[in-house]
Amino acid sequence: MAGFNFGRLSGDAPDDSFYGANPGFNAGVVLDIPVSNTIKLSLQPSFSQEGTKVFYYQFGEVEAFDSVQLRLNYLSLPMLVKVQSTNKHFYALAGFEAGYLTNYDLKSNGESLSNQLNVADFNLAVHFGAGYRIFLGYPVLFVELRYAQGIINLTDEPGVEGYIPRVKTTGFKAFVGIELPLSKPKTIIQ
Repeated sequence: MAGFNFGRLSGDAPDDSFYGANPGFNAGVVLDIPVSNTIKLSLQPSFSQEGTKVFYYQFGEVEAFDSVQLRLNYLSLPMLVKVQSTNKHFYALAGFEAGYLTNYDLKSNGESLSNQLNVADFNLAVHFGAGYRIFLGYPVLFVELRYAQGIINLTDEPGVEGYIPRVKTTGFKAFVGIELPLSKPKTIIQ
């Protein structure tokens, strides 16, 4: 599966600023383990880019401008429960994602500030979403939309001049993928 994270950070913001989206890439594999006819446990090891832009209001200006950008790169493991409709096309999902921070980049006006921010090595988020499966014969194409909300703080102290105070990840994730069953299904669903 592959897709995009349309996320940002949420929480404390520096004075006269707000967090905006900094879209990132997401790719991984899906291992669905059937629990019943309509319920599956889904493990999805993946690479996920999260991030944010910090928009500041300048005195006398109407428009906010972005001068701080943060990109967080994670190796993550979403562990989700999928509940399918009886026709196997629609499904809802919910669960947790544990992520390990591989690296991050904090920039202000093109200058790197990464050594001036202490970001937690692990992230934990809850996911809620829905998807639709399109049967193409043996393989199955799927599209999926999720909302993810971080539940632990990534930073606890303000960075230099308070660039990124106490924050969590939040946002939407959109995916497209192909299911390749490990065994051929007895009947092909149309």
